[in-house]
Amino acid sequence: MDEQRKIYRVFQLIARLRSPFGCTKESVANDFEVSTRTIERNLNLLRDLGFIIEKNGDRFKILQYGKDLLRHEELIVFTLEEACAIRDAMDLGSIAGPLRKSLLDKLYALTELDELSETLRKNSVSMSIAQIRLAIKNKERIILKNYHSVNSNSVSNRLVEPIRFYNYFRYLLAFEVESASVRQFKTERIGEVQQTSKSWKCENLHGNQRIDMFGLSGNKPVAVVLKMTNRARHLLEEEFQEATLLISQVDDYYVYKGQVYSFEGIGRFIMGLADDVQVIEPIALQQFVVRKMNAALKTWKQAN
Repeated sequence: MDEQRKIYRVFQLIARLRSPFGCTKESVANDFEVSTRTIERNLNLLRDLGFIIEKNGDRFKILQYGKDLLRHEELIVFTLEEACAIRDAMDLGSIAGPLRKSLLDKLYALTELDELSETLRKNSVSMSIAQIRLAIKNKERIILKNYHSVNSNSVSNRLVEPIRFYNYFRYLLAFEVESASVRQFKTERIGEVQQTSKSWKCENLHGNQRIDMFGLSGNKPVAVVLKMTNRARHLLEEEFQEATLLISQVDDYYVYKGQVYSFEGIGRFIMGLADDVQVIEPIALQQFVVRKMNAALKTWKQAN
């Protein structure tokens, strides 16, 4: 757990330092519930790795360079020996599931091996994300080819205006032209991305929707608190790596504190582990789960 939190925190710090306004040590320390001294050590680690971090007032930011201005030898890469050492350390630790895959992808992306670069290049999800990011930057429409919808159990092409990614590129929020509505798309279900070179036409309809950890969208977040067994905690972190920072241990159980925009997503998780999860807050979520379970039980009895 500690290893996961440390690595996760460093990656998150890099992301925040790359934002237009950077970040303060205090804000990052508060978010991750660590001391500012810990964040200072993380900043020094990044400097040692070659990141150029500038300070403006109390805010820190990674200095950006145009890719065409950088020579290969100036890029931050790992040698084969370094990459293998990090990978072996991960293998010996407790990091597993989606988090391990995510870390290895980023490690390989920063390694000077042609075969590792080729592995990542063939990753269709990574390629789709890169194309979508370009379309978002240029405010252009794209076609999500062969998108697999679980709800309708169908595969189709979707003409969309991509708005933003959520949950570490797990989901894409986009305006779908055919339905004239903002929808969420899971990036791993996109077959490929086709550029159209056509500009957005419906930006005024994009709205301000957000997506929670469970992939549900909305405008108003609802705070939830769950009490879980170690089994439930492990399964939640394995499926949603971002949950790691929202879980704390209390005696022999674990507490998840987060926000959701719909009870549907978190409700499915709770019902799937009914013996291992207890809803503490809010009461509305407790009532939602009870209604869903009663409806499922009624349907099951009628079918049998």
